[in-house]
Amino acid sequence: PLTSFHLSDASSTKTPKEMDHANSLERAAYTTLYLIQELQSSSAEVSAITMMGGAVASDNTNAIDASNNVNTLPSLNDDASGGGLNGVIMEKSRFLMKLAPRIRRLESDTAKCLVGRLESLLAKVRYLMEEEEDASKEETNETTLSGVAGSHKKKEHERQNLLLTIASCLRGLALLSKGSDAESAFARVAIMPILRSKLSMGKLDEGGSRGECAGLFFLLDDVANTVKKMYGPILRVSEGMFANNYNQETNKKNGMEVDLVTCGVWVPVATALMADPGIKMAIFSPGIANVLQANYSALDTFLSELAGNLLTPPPENDKSATNSVEEEKTNHELGDFSHLYYQPNLDATSIERAQSRLYAHSTTVDYYKRWNLPIYYQLRFAEFCKRLDKALNLVRKDGWQANVYTGDKTDEKKIRETLGFELPLFLELYDSLLSMWKSNVFLRPLTHRFLRGAVQLVGRVLAFVKDGLDGQVEFGGNTNASSGGKIEDLDEGEASIETIVGIPAYRWNERVEDIAVVTWELTILDTCMSHDYLDVIATTLCPPDEESRQSTHNSTSELEEMKQLASEVLMESSRGIPPLVSHSWNALIVDNLTSQCCTPLAAVKGVAATYRMTNRPPPTQASPFVATILRPLKEFDTTYASRTPPQIGDEWKHRVISEVSSKYSLAVEELIATVKRTEEALKSRKTRRMMVGGMSDGEKVKLQLYLDHREFKSNAEELGVDANGIGGLVKLGELTEEAESLYQRTQQNK
Repeated sequence: PLTSFHLSDASSTKTPKEMDHANSLERAAYTTLYLIQELQSSSAEVSAITMMGGAVASDNTNAIDASNNVNTLPSLNDDASGGGLNGVIMEKSRFLMKLAPRIRRLESDTAKCLVGRLESLLAKVRYLMEEEEDASKEETNETTLSGVAGSHKKKEHERQNLLLTIASCLRGLALLSKGSDAESAFARVAIMPILRSKLSMGKLDEGGSRGECAGLFFLLDDVANTVKKMYGPILRVSEGMFANNYNQETNKKNGMEVDLVTCGVWVPVATALMADPGIKMAIFSPGIANVLQANYSALDTFLSELAGNLLTPPPENDKSATNSVEEEKTNHELGDFSHLYYQPNLDATSIERAQSRLYAHSTTVDYYKRWNLPIYYQLRFAEFCKRLDKALNLVRKDGWQANVYTGDKTDEKKIRETLGFELPLFLELYDSLLSMWKSNVFLRPLTHRFLRGAVQLVGRVLAFVKDGLDGQVEFGGNTNASSGGKIEDLDEGEASIETIVGIPAYRWNERVEDIAVVTWELTILDTCMSHDYLDVIATTLCPPDEESRQSTHNSTSELEEMKQLASEVLMESSRGIPPLVSHSWNALIVDNLTSQCCTPLAAVKGVAATYRMTNRPPPTQASPFVATILRPLKEFDTTYASRTPPQIGDEWKHRVISEVSSKYSLAVEELIATVKRTEEALKSRKTRRMMVGGMSDGEKVKLQLYLDHREFKSNAEELGVDANGIGGLVKLGELTEEAESLYQRTQQNK
């Protein structure tokens, strides 16, 4: 009959009887298992004989007909064909078949007794723990230390005996393949009372507003600690007994014989969270991104550390060797051999296997399906897009220097100092990219989505820059009115006088300063995407410390593969940056600076008018306009030399000087041709030719052009350009070389 347990029995000394009873039930389970195996074996043998009997009868038909005239008993001829052995098997099988109902009844009764005994023992463990807690609270100063120590020692001895008794029940149920019954009993008697006492909407929202689930993390931590304190030894003994005989590959389908950590603890916890409609809605569908992320992180942390928390033994108090020997001797004298009892040795590998079973269970799969993570990502990505779109709109209104950064000031300072970003838009972009991988935003199952989101944000900014470089984006002006918006539609504080009036409209691709600054920011962004930002993602996906890396549930090779994939994705996202930078410098900046530098060349034609029929003395220095030709290039190079992309080099300067010198040489060539035609027309007026300085007006012009060429060449060389490699400068030298003799003559006359 099943034994019943009452709270009044806890104080009585029935532990030896209970242990004997449990051991008897375990032996009964062994006996039942043997009978079941014999019954199954006999049934299999009978089936094999029956299948072979038809074939033997067909082959021996002629032999049986020939022996019909022999006056002997048929049974005397069975030895030759093995019929005697088959008869014994058949007789044994018939006997066992008659006992089959009783064997099945024995199996059922034994299992029921074991389950009943296990439930009573678990209830007793709970009662003893509660009694011990109450006693510790009621202890006063009058209690002697020796008395307290003796009481604790007695209770510890009782707990050890209970642990042995429970282990016998678990082994008995495992022998009968009733491990699920043991798991159900443990969940029902041990875990559910804890959950009923601790899990409620009030405790779920403790420490925050209603619906925020601010107390979820502490609630789960309290549940784990309570289970470990009350039933940790039972869980460790069960894991030590059954995990060693469990092969994850061969028994993957059937699972471990008794898995209390998974089916006894995690399954009831997950079921309690998913069964109650109010708690389920608050945890899995809060409708607020921050709350859902916090709930997921709390439960994911609880699940990832559950096996380690439950199976790691508490730290033992340090004891000297002398005290240990004396205590062991005292225990022997008192008949206490609990220190010799089996103690499970669970290492990191054992805990890792237990954690793997947790993740492989069907309840865990169903639990993860309850999270609507795609909706969470859409909410988060909408926040990032709104933040970036607002920044782009402000840049359209106020230009690149518009203060659009909305992140933390400390993060802004760190990004500026460590990475070198200067424009607020790029600070806002990079801070948004970093926010995706912060602990209060990132969720590991959404890694691929966050990677895709980062690529999309970068692509959005690159498209904005490209449109601006193509002249399709206009900055300044009354952009709000032109877009059909109203001042009332702007955010608070955004509708200012500057916003209403607006700065003068312009296209920023016409300003070399804007182009240079933006391309430098793009260069920094390109470097960050393949280095600094990749390191942030890699640190999030593959934590450097071993403990955090174990919580990711990925092997080292899998983590390295994820890092490689992330690197390829980020490199693909920034692949459009180098062409934009190259086009900006080698085309837009070059064209703009060339245009500015060529403006003073209009003064070349005025050189002839300066000396024609003016009787001025020969020139001794270059024309004033020559110093202004390359001035825009010099000023630009001085300002942005430190922010020139490394891959650009000095080629852009060569292009500018080459274009300007070509146009300069063309203007000089036309002027010299005009001077020659004029001299031909004035050949008859030789007397005037020698009036001032012994030079004609044409020679003075040529000397001036020579001096201008020398000055221009010097200015070009100051920019680090090899003059001999510039075709326009070489041509200028050829056009003015005949005036070198005139220059030498003027130097000699000084």
